Amino acid sequence: MSASELIYFVMTFVVVTLATRYIGPFIGRPRTPWRGAVTFGLIIAFIGWAIGA
Repeated sequence: MSASELIYFVMTFVVVTLATRYIGPFIGRPRTPWRGAVTFGLIIAFIGWAIGA
């Protein structure tokens, strides 16, 4: 994994994790626990890295 791939991975992870954590109340759902948000963020960031690699 090169430096730019790592930067994109971390950026995707942070954005997806925070969005998953805080978007729930805006659409009428309960707030997602941190563990679930982090897990989902890692999965989405990995898929993005695998597609881009």
